[in-house]
Amino acid sequence: MRDHPGDEPSSTEFRYADLPGLFQLTDRAAVSRQKDTLKWIRRQLAMLLLAATCSALPWRLPVGSVDLLALASAAGYVGALWYSWQATRYHHRAKWQLHRTAAELLRSQCWRYAVRGAPFGPEVVDPEGVFVFRLSKSLEQLRAAGWQAPVAETAPDPARDLITPAMRALRGKPLAVRREVYVRDRLMEQRNWYRRRSGESRRSLAWWQTLSTLSTAIALAAAAARIFGWGSELDLAGLASSIAASAVAWSEVRQYSPLITAHARVAQELSAMEVTLRRQTAESRWAADVENAEEAISPERTAWLTRHGE
Repeated sequence: MRDHPGDEPSSTEFRYADLPGLFQLTDRAAVSRQKDTLKWIRRQLAMLLLAATCSALPWRLPVGSVDLLALASAAGYVGALWYSWQATRYHHRAKWQLHRTAAELLRSQCWRYAVRGAPFGPEVVDPEGVFVFRLSKSLEQLRAAGWQAPVAETAPDPARDLITPAMRALRGKPLAVRREVYVRDRLMEQRNWYRRRSGESRRSLAWWQTLSTLSTAIALAAAAARIFGWGSELDLAGLASSIAASAVAWSEVRQYSPLITAHARVAQELSAMEVTLRRQTAESRWAADVENAEEAISPERTAWLTRHGE
């Protein structure tokens, strides 16, 4: 956090580096596990497409008694099974979700503490003790579910490990400063992130839907041509069907369609909360308003909207 002379709201920033090291490590671990999860799925789909392509080709490449294209097709199916087994074996998706949950829990609780949001409002006698206790208890519950902190096995209980100097400094600022910093560096950044992700998901969905539709149309045309005995020995219908199925599968894995609605909904809620929080001048109401904003930002809220499409 960087402070300049005076207490003007614009004089203070609270950034990624101002959060505790445990959060930063966990956040990077979540990103890494997400990449691993998608990498294994992409490889599995690529192997299936390779196998389907080799099977669809009308040619043969005999080497002795072995057909190389048939061998490549079989190898593709074996590769798809192997990648599927590897993904199951290393639990990439489960680790990704646990790390992301832990990272967002840490970030949310740290912001609540730093701006005096509930349950660490100004009325709390020992805010540091309450913060460390609640956060340590929540992390223990995640450990019971299988989460492993991406650090040495030293419990992050001491306040010095979880509460950074920047968090303490921001907590000591007047409400006007804390309000401006929270709205700008937390609420607006999250709103912009949700808007950006909603747009990215919309563009990606349009691309994969186009590919699926075109592939399905090609498969239909190829199948219709065979009814009248037209076409070649190339199994174009089977190949196009495989491409269409892969496009649909990838869209389902990334959950583009439900995330478009969920992210847009959260962004809209945060925009409304921004107006409310900017008008808030009462310390007595501030803690509850921050808690409401953090609840809207939470992954659980996004997951609920994604599942229910609301």
